[in-house]
Amino acid sequence: MEKILVSDIKENQKVESIFLVKSKSYATGKTGKPYIYLKLSDKTGEIKGYIWDNIEKYNELFDAGDLIKIKSKSNIFQNELQLSISELEKLDGACIDDNLLRLFLKSTKYDIETMFSELSNLLSETLTDEYIIQLTEKFLNDENYIKKLKTMPAAKSIHHGYIGGLLEHTLSMLNIGLFLSKHYEKYVNKDILIASILLHDVGKMEELSNKNNITEYSDDGKLLGHIVLGANIIDKKIDEIQGFPKNLRTLLLHGVISHHGELEFGSPKRPKTVEALLLHFIDNMDAKINQFIDLAESQNTPWSPYSKQLDRYLLNSKIFYSQKLKETERHARSKAMSSLKGYPDAEEENGAGYKDINEKKDGNNDAGNDDNNSNEVFTGELF
Repeated sequence: MEKILVSDIKENQKVESIFLVKSKSYATGKTGKPYIYLKLSDKTGEIKGYIWDNIEKYNELFDAGDLIKIKSKSNIFQNELQLSISELEKLDGACIDDNLLRLFLKSTKYDIETMFSELSNLLSETLTDEYIIQLTEKFLNDENYIKKLKTMPAAKSIHHGYIGGLLEHTLSMLNIGLFLSKHYEKYVNKDILIASILLHDVGKMEELSNKNNITEYSDDGKLLGHIVLGANIIDKKIDEIQGFPKNLRTLLLHGVISHHGELEFGSPKRPKTVEALLLHFIDNMDAKINQFIDLAESQNTPWSPYSKQLDRYLLNSKIFYSQKLKETERHARSKAMSSLKGYPDAEEENGAGYKDINEKKDGNNDAGNDDNNSNEVFTGELF
């Protein structure tokens, strides 16, 4: 069976393919009839799936984390593409190899070993404080830490939510931090900022776990969160370094526990040093830009679908500007040709100029009014 990617599924299409079950729930409709609701995925995205018939039979057959082979048909409900599944079978584990898994597990588009080498070189070339060097080496010599840094996502789903995402996010932040530490050189302790960036998400390694190919929150993650877990991990490493300055420990831990920026976003304290404030802004920026990039790369239209996480529609300015530039060029050519032929310009004749192809007849455009139309409140994972 040829693999049909989620990104290639169109409306009213027969879909026979293999998907990873991200989540599964047993529910009851308004009429009292039970059904199974699924989130199916591959490396290109997710799609909802529904099983309406033979519920008892299929419910015992598979679970979240399994690969399933389905026969289905796509349709659109409430402006969202979904699959109505008629037949299903669980894929035998003996048939699953690494090559097959790569179709379902999204991974960073950058080479992991190259990123790790760049990260290591940046630290060795940048850090000068002997205690911070010892602390970072404690982590870089920890095989378990290195393995998780290279393979774990930076978050369950919101940003950098893929294999190698934590390393990609950390390296990106380190490069930004290095630039800003030079820009604000007079006021910033570069070593504290760089070390804080490297370690700010170390608690994610205990907060998140990978079970059956799905990233989920661990018990400690649900009960304590990565900020508390990260502070504890760093504190234990510091205890192994003889003579580590108490003030330096306090400054590093402050950056970690305040990096979400506000109390309502999960930080026990708000940033009170320039290094902690920079860490917060760098983290927030890199997370949100990654969300934008994911949306932009998933489509070829100027406006994105509504983003619940960012609570707005997003405009891809490169596509938007390119389209408007082409429209301007076409208009200029048309005007020049009309002038040469002695005909009136189309705009003068019709009394109207070019309009955006997405503009509604009543002059309202959802994409331009998202702040007024949306009453979504996002309270989940931020960065």
